Formats: sequence, C-alpha cells, structure tokens
Amino acid sequence: MEIFKNFYLKYYQKVFVTCLLILKNTALAEDATQEAFIKAYLNIHTLKDPEKFGAWVAAIATKHSINVYNRNKRILCIEEQKLSEQYLEMNNERLYENEPCSEYLVKERTEEILEVIYSLNPLLKQMIILKYYWMLTDPEIAEMLKMPIGTVKSSLFRARKILAKKMKVKYQEEKLIKGEVN
Repeated sequence: MEIFKNFYLKYYQKVFVTCLLILKNTALAEDATQEAFIKAYLNIHTLKDPEKFGAWVAAIATKHSINVYNRNKRILCIEEQKLSEQYLEMNNERLYENEPCSEYLVKERTEEILEVIYSLNPLLKQMIILKYYWMLTDPEIAEMLKMPIGTVKSSLFRARKILAKKMKVKYQEEKLIKGEVN
C-alpha cells in the first residue's frame, strides 16, 4: 500500500495533465485521473516491472480519457485558456529563468502548440502526449497500448505531419498580420 501511495504522489500531476490535455475539462480530468489510479491499484499485480508504473498508469489514463471523450463529445466544456495556464504552471521549470522576454515568447509558443495539439483527434493526441510529455519510446507506447509498433509509428508520423502543417499555417498567418510577407 505504501509503495502505491508513493507512485500516486509521484505521478498524480503528470497523469492529471495527460487527462486534461485529452478532455479539456478539469472536472472530467480529475475523475479520469482517479479512475486511472483506481484501475491501476486494482490491477497492480499484473504490472511486471515497477519501473514502468508511470507509463502503465499513463496508458490506463489516456485510454480512459479517450473513452470519456468519446462518450461525452457533444457536452464537453472546453476550458482551453485554463488548461494552457495549468499546463504552463506545471511545466514552468522549462521556461527561461530571469529573462522576462524569453519567458513570454516561450509561453506564447507553448500556447500555440497546445492549441494545435487540442485540434488533433483523440488517438493522435494520445500518441503525442505519450511520446513527448511522458517521453516514452515507440516500443513502450506500443506495449502500453497493446498496439503494433507500426501503428504507433504511423500515428506519430501522421500527428507530427499535421502539427507541422498547422504550425506552418499559424506562423504564416502571424507573418501576414505583422506585414512581414513579401
């Protein structure tokens, strides 16, 4: 029980943000996070390698969040501004210290990237979160989601391609607004 409590304390915030990125709703994300930890607790005996608890509970949380998202598609309350603020607050260690201008630019760019990630379908969003937020390898993602590695790689490729295209459009729009286009 003590070991699980330590896992819970260590991974709660990260799992919550994962659910929040998928669901875009604080209350639903809190519920999904709790459900993921309950399911993990009830099935802890199936976990072969305790070192992989974080990735394992992330997979449980993302699957559950996608199920909740699909069940509630039409009634989700989107709190993107609040989500962006929470994400930035929880990840502020990545921002440049003592450089207000750099911090503002990083915050602005992060918000733009999050906005584009929000627009992905749940499967692609899940892949991006597991790969770049949880820092899992492709084989780890495949193992956690019980998918062929080829599906993981093609999904990540498709997600990166969509993200790059949307970011390029966003960047061109910014340049157009600023009058920098030749």
